[in-house]
Amino acid sequence: MPQPPLTVALTDWQKIEALKRVRERYQDELTKVEAEITDILTAAAEADFLAQYLGDQPEVKELRARKPDAEAKEKRRQYLIALIERLEAVIPKQPEVKPALAGAAKPGGIKRY
Repeated sequence: MPQPPLTVALTDWQKIEALKRVRERYQDELTKVEAEITDILTAAAEADFLAQYLGDQPEVKELRARKPDAEAKEKRRQYLIALIERLEAVIPKQPEVKPALAGAAKPGGIKRY
């Protein structure tokens, strides 16, 4: 006798956690892409500076060769920002948790030894 297929239904909490995990991955990728863009733009700025003194030497050309990569990475950066904003709009805001002051010293009750 065949058994019925397995099914899975996510709870609301599991749905929210899945959204948070995806947002975290996008945030990590955004950080990485921004670092790469910064490296490329720094290299291009150094190449422009060095070109004043050295002209178009192979080293200067090599630094400038990566500049078109920055445009592609910038498009990905903008896309990631849009995705993160969309996820943040969908993920419900959690109430702020305030720490309990059980056993804490009273205000102004600091003991000095």
